[in-house]
Amino acid sequence: MKPVFECDGQACRISGATTFSYLDDLSKDLLARAGRQEDMKLDLQQLTDCDSAFAALMMACLQIKKQQNHSLALHNSPQKLLSLFEVYGLTESGLQIS
Repeated sequence: MKPVFECDGQACRISGATTFSYLDDLSKDLLARAGRQEDMKLDLQQLTDCDSAFAALMMACLQIKKQQNHSLALHNSPQKLLSLFEVYGLTESGLQIS
């Protein structure tokens, strides 16, 4: 299932599969949102799948937020994504994960 990216005043939500083959539109939307001068909160509770391409996209968003002196917080992160962050040594990257 292609990912859906929705935002309200408080946070953004991503649902569906966030694997390499589905990231074209999502990456454009996420990077544009990361470019805003504000903290970024993502609720990932409805993710059905993810891979290392999505982990890399999260790191790109984090770099943008760090350059702006803002934060990136991931809520309801699936275990698969947490495992990817651990394998790639990204658990100490500055992401706020809950």
